[in-house]
Amino acid sequence: MKSLGENVKKLAVVTASYSGIGSEISKQLAREGYDLIFIGRDRGRMEKQCQALRTLAPASSIRAVAADLSDHGQIREAARQVSEISSKIDLLIHNAGILLDGVRLSPQKQDLHYEVNTFAPYLLTELLRPRLRAAGRSVVVLVGSSAMKMARKLELADLPSPRRFKKFKPYAQSKLAGAAAFFAMADDYEKDGIALRVADPGMNRTAMSKNPGVPGLFRMLSFLFQTPDGGARRIVDAATNPGFGARGGIYIEKGRIARTPPPVTDHAVQRELLDLLSKHR
Repeated sequence: MKSLGENVKKLAVVTASYSGIGSEISKQLAREGYDLIFIGRDRGRMEKQCQALRTLAPASSIRAVAADLSDHGQIREAARQVSEISSKIDLLIHNAGILLDGVRLSPQKQDLHYEVNTFAPYLLTELLRPRLRAAGRSVVVLVGSSAMKMARKLELADLPSPRRFKKFKPYAQSKLAGAAAFFAMADDYEKDGIALRVADPGMNRTAMSKNPGVPGLFRMLSFLFQTPDGGARRIVDAATNPGFGARGGIYIEKGRIARTPPPVTDHAVQRELLDLLSKHR
C-alpha cells in the first residue's frame, strides 16, 4: 500500500479547514487535485468535511488530524502524525485564527491571540520543515489580515500577556507579529526551497466578521463583505500562482505583492520576535 509521500500528486496541509475561508480553500484545492491533510480542533466536523470532499474529489486522499493549536503539545503531536502520513508536503496553509472580546489564556498561560495567530504557525512550520524540504519546492502561506496595518508598532512585551485589554488590539498585534515572523524566517527557508508568504484574504462574511471582538462598525457593514469563496481564491492564488515563482518573504493583497507595515521588515524587531518565539518552544 502506497503512502501519500509516494504519490506523484501534490499534498497540502490546511489548518482550521472545516468552516469559512478554510472550507472554501479545501474545496478549491481538492478540485485542483491535491491530496489533503486537515488540522483542527473538531474531529467530528473534519470527518464530515473529509467525507464530502471525497465525493467531490474521489481521486484525492483526504485525512484529518485533531489538534488544539493553542496547545504546544498538541501542535507537536499533530506535526508527528502529519509526518507519518506523508513523506513530503507541497503546500502548508495556516488558516487558523482567533479573535476574542477579552483575554483568554492557553494551556501555557499565555494569550490565545498570540498562541493561535502568531506562535502556532511558527511552531508548526518549524516542525514540518523536513517534510516541506522533501517536496523540492514548497510554499507556506500564512493567512494574514489588513488589521495588522492598524498597529503602528509591534509591542512584543505585551504579545504573550497583554497588560491591558483593548478591543481588537491583541488580534491586530498578533497578526502583525505572525507576518513579521514569516518575513524574518523567509531567507533561511528559501535555502531549502521553501517559500514563506503572507496573504490577505480581504473582508469576508464569516463567523469571525460577526464576532463581538470585532469593532461595531465592521460588524454593521459585514453584509458588504465578500463571501468566503472570494477570500479563499485569494489565498489559493497566493499559494499556487506561477507568477510568484519561488519567491518567499512577500505579502500578497488582491493577487499582487504589496507593502507591509514597517515593523514586519524591521530587522531589529524581527530578531527580538524570533528570540521570543524560540524561548516559548
